[in-house]
Amino acid sequence: MDAPEISAEQAAQLARIDAMVVAGRACGTCTLCCKVVAVTELAKAAGQWCLHCRPGRGCGIHPTRPFVCRGAYCEWMICKGLGPEWKPEKSKFVLFKTNAGRRLTAHVDPGYPSAWRRSPYYENLKQWAREAAQRTPEMHVVDVMIGEHATVILPDRDVDIGIVAPDELVRLDKRLTATGEVIEVHKVKCAPAPA
Repeated sequence: MDAPEISAEQAAQLARIDAMVVAGRACGTCTLCCKVVAVTELAKAAGQWCLHCRPGRGCGIHPTRPFVCRGAYCEWMICKGLGPEWKPEKSKFVLFKTNAGRRLTAHVDPGYPSAWRRSPYYENLKQWAREAAQRTPEMHVVDVMIGEHATVILPDRDVDIGIVAPDELVRLDKRLTATGEVIEVHKVKCAPAPA
């Protein structure tokens, strides 16, 4: 099977992403992203192993894998500040930023559903949630996905919002109450793509 053709824009995007990889880091035996993340192009659901994955060894269709997989580097691969304890095969979850960096998601291995609550991970997720809540004009979202099930992490609490459909987004709004500011979590329908 030949590698799928990619556009010049996609090739440039892959080059930018490849340049972000922290020196000395490699996936190696880690294949957790192949389990925890949904891949529409392969009809692969979140929380289930990809049919092409060889756990602990890599992708069985590496040269021909879809573009979305080619550019999928987890935060451990591209963020210098994350130590070896954040490598997904150790932490049991994969951190990805999406929505132009406005959403940080811990995609948790369903076999270890409470992994994100362990130290030092939970404390860091809470800190990132505090920082995300300060973003303006639009607050950023820090959440946890176990399969398709989402929990939004806020500075003062965690909010289980259930399944987020492919045509939905998570939105945070601040509301002033008698006791101070409260962050509310909403699922909203995505705006249709322009024709």
